[in-house]
Amino acid sequence: MFLAEPQTTKFDLHFSVGKIPVRVHPMFWLISIIFGAVAVRGASINIFVGMALWTAAVFVSILTHELGHAVTAKAYGWPPRIVLHSMGGLAIFSPGSQSRKQRILIDFMGPGAGFIFGGLIFAGVLLSGHSANLLPGIGVPVGSGPPLSGGGRLELFVLFLLYVNIFWGLINLVPVQPLDGGHIAKAIIEKFRPRDAWPIALKLGIGTAGVLAVTALLVSGDFFIAIMFGLLGYNNYQMLQQVQAHR
Repeated sequence: MFLAEPQTTKFDLHFSVGKIPVRVHPMFWLISIIFGAVAVRGASINIFVGMALWTAAVFVSILTHELGHAVTAKAYGWPPRIVLHSMGGLAIFSPGSQSRKQRILIDFMGPGAGFIFGGLIFAGVLLSGHSANLLPGIGVPVGSGPPLSGGGRLELFVLFLLYVNIFWGLINLVPVQPLDGGHIAKAIIEKFRPRDAWPIALKLGIGTAGVLAVTALLVSGDFFIAIMFGLLGYNNYQMLQQVQAHR
């Protein structure tokens, strides 16, 4: 779950996955295309084809992520709906009495669904006789065959799917609000410090975001990750100020 639900527009795309309604806000497509232009920079493929492949990979992957939340909520008897928007997606439902374990499981099953999907894709790559990297551009390729180069459309699409489902999934588990990892951290802290769990979780988010922003900037040179965690850290700081003002 990421930020608030955007207002409906006449350009929204509506469909259902089983009995789970899905709404796609037009800004989802715009932001995905913009990020796609960055993702295919330097690739040996037509930029418009690359942007289309990236957008398709992001759509499938974020929908899978939100279905992980939604299906788990539905299993507990809470009818969900999904909204994809500029900052990712939301699985929206109205729980009755929700236990800590239920909250943690619902939050985890977003990234968890992506890990399962990414793992199946990775297994398919290995079965095809290729080697691949679960974290493209970061980790070490696994397998004895030739590595996926991303030179062809299918290979590039597969690399995008691995990156979004695995790397973004790991990012989502970082204990920073409003990422899934932030919600999980708050739920765990509540067990031991129920009265001040919220400010503790926000302080944890500020510290974690700061460390990751500096690390991304100085070690890996990843300006996008640095800016993202910088903004998230500042957002957590603002939320902490509001919480402390009302205590």
